[in-house]
Amino acid sequence: MRRGADLLVRTLASAGITRIFALSGNQIMPIFDACFDAGIEIVHTRHEAAAVFMAEAYAQLTGSVGVALVTAGAGAANALGPLFTCSESETPVLLLTGDSPIGQDDKGAFQELDQVPMTAPVTKLSFRPTRAADFGVETARALRVALSGRSGPVHMALPFDLVEADVGDVDVPRAVTKEPMGLSVSDAAAIAAAVAGAARPLIICGPAMNATRNPGRLEALEAALGAPVVVMESPRGLKDPALGDIGKALGQADLVVALGKRIDFTLGFGGAAAFHADCRWMVVQAGTAERDRAHRNLGNRLAACFAADPRDSLGVLIEAGQGARPVAGRCGGASGTARVQLRRHGAFGADHPCAIMRRRAAADRQGGAGRADL
Repeated sequence: MRRGADLLVRTLASAGITRIFALSGNQIMPIFDACFDAGIEIVHTRHEAAAVFMAEAYAQLTGSVGVALVTAGAGAANALGPLFTCSESETPVLLLTGDSPIGQDDKGAFQELDQVPMTAPVTKLSFRPTRAADFGVETARALRVALSGRSGPVHMALPFDLVEADVGDVDVPRAVTKEPMGLSVSDAAAIAAAVAGAARPLIICGPAMNATRNPGRLEALEAALGAPVVVMESPRGLKDPALGDIGKALGQADLVVALGKRIDFTLGFGGAAAFHADCRWMVVQAGTAERDRAHRNLGNRLAACFAADPRDSLGVLIEAGQGARPVAGRCGGASGTARVQLRRHGAFGADHPCAIMRRRAAADRQGGAGRADL
């Protein structure tokens, strides 16, 4: 008999998931059994929040979806806080929670809790399947949503009666991939031309664009566009001590290109207190809400706003920048100051835990080859 639990786990395995971070509980034990059968490793934690935070870190270091699995009721509630962190860091995480049986809804079932309204404000998608046969397509949808556009967490509640229900010969979804959303060649060329024509351009990237998740790519982007690239991840924004006096650089910029960076309080809402009044902006954002926010906060200073995922756009931007001709003599000012700040953030060494985890994840994808040397 193939249960809902088996269909869910086989879909995860088909999507390349090899490791899950979890804290056991009655409502999810069939999923544990299915993971053992499928060869998916379970990293057992001592608190539900730890499972989600570990999934977040794993996703950032490997480029895959981090999966956390916790039980119903208090287990799901304990996992709530980290979902907000995953949302702010734009990290693709799938939270799977046990849930009371659908057949016992509103009867006071064990660990009964209406989870979806609780997690919806801090996730891209939160839902509770109503048919065990849908576990495959719904799991595939959850993974796809977590990865695509402005990446972030997704929550899927798993009613216990569906987890154990027979699903028959339902096919396991095979095509679970990120939906690309790159800039067009013409739009990338327009951005490169604007950067080339500016005297003091600056590229500001959001958290999903950091060096950990895009190794070597930001350096290539800076070299191609001839403008400094700064990643802002901390909610401290302009007051982030890791960026030093980056505020001085921003105040001198005559063009800011925001690649996946929210125009919010971390940038002083893009206002004159932090940026020159004549500074022009170009924004690349996958999410409609964030593009609307850019229009609202920047007004007429927003020269262009593109509906695209900056991660999918790095290649075409690098290619476009290599053909542009930056204005002469712009190594000082905002560009020089920002480059000084950027040099503080070097890549981690081979023995850093982050580097080790990344090598392990690469070995997992290659079927475990070379794990003994890690």
